[in-house]
Amino acid sequence: MTGSRKVLEVLGRSAGGIAGHVAAVAAGLQGRSGLEIAIAGPPEVASRMPREILPLTIPDGVWGHRKASGQLQELMTDGGYDVVHAHGLRAALDSARAARGTPASALATIHNLVLPEISGPLRARAYRRAEPVAVRWNERVFAPSRDIAQHLRAVALSDASKVEVLHLGVSPPPRPPRERAQVRAELGVDPGQHLLVTVARLAPQKALDVLLTAFARLPATVHLAIIGGGPLHEQLKTLAAEMGVAPRVGFLGYRSEPADYVAAADVFCLTSVWEACSLAAQEAITLGVPVVTTAVGGMPELIEDRVSGRLVASGDPEGFAAAVTELLATPDDARRMAANAKVHLAENFSSDRMLERLERAYLGLEVETA
Repeated sequence: MTGSRKVLEVLGRSAGGIAGHVAAVAAGLQGRSGLEIAIAGPPEVASRMPREILPLTIPDGVWGHRKASGQLQELMTDGGYDVVHAHGLRAALDSARAARGTPASALATIHNLVLPEISGPLRARAYRRAEPVAVRWNERVFAPSRDIAQHLRAVALSDASKVEVLHLGVSPPPRPPRERAQVRAELGVDPGQHLLVTVARLAPQKALDVLLTAFARLPATVHLAIIGGGPLHEQLKTLAAEMGVAPRVGFLGYRSEPADYVAAADVFCLTSVWEACSLAAQEAITLGVPVVTTAVGGMPELIEDRVSGRLVASGDPEGFAAAVTELLATPDDARRMAANAKVHLAENFSSDRMLERLERAYLGLEVETA
């Protein structure tokens, strides 16, 4: 296929890993095979993008989606886009509706499932009704884990062939700008003490109350750094104080480049109620840090228990504390698991392979239904 082909990536109110994924796609595919990549999304994600974004707000609630689709259709028509690739369920619906009035092909990545225990039963029920519509309206639908793909195929049986697994993948992170000892000194971690790190939005999905409860069971020589912002910030700080662990817990807020903190950790922790295949955990693996995570969603695709890390049941602070204690007490085993995880990640979650798959999709080539 010759000539340029214009692609518009569409973001909803995407936090953390999704915005980072779109930034990586835009940077990695710009100019390849004549592809021209543009991004439309809310102003707050602009600082994370490799180029200026086109302002667009996909509503969070029920109302305003026709207006968003109309604005998006104008963007697509004015820009002459050949492909629109939406990220997230709401964006998938609005973008597909907008594409109907243009020659553009509509693709979507459904990055998350909406669970009643996170968003409430009413909202979860509404989103369940929207999922088969999103699959039906889009030409191809990517799922970042087998767990999500299986769910989408089950709710959209007549369109199941449109759904394919596409692990998002991470590139090796840049060399951490500071040495491990510098970071640990900043956090008050003395030689001979241990450091746990998590990178997570401070929201219900990440179940950081479980992490704090597990952390309270660990010795006073263990410290915890929590990187991320979100609506539960004050509530979690209060919980840490009530548990008597506040002096050993650092709430560091959002960091655009957390690699030096993660690389300084003895263990990377993730206590989420649900994940696809967490990009934060993947980044920890690339840095050689052993991972303890909940066995939810697509995480067992990333970690095999006691082979490439530790998997713990969701909502089990005692089990989580025991898994962390095991890795801290057996550093040789922890290093072996971290090395195994790195090999598995390179073989199965390649950023290069992800970009190649999207390149072919944008060019209208090959349908994979893995």
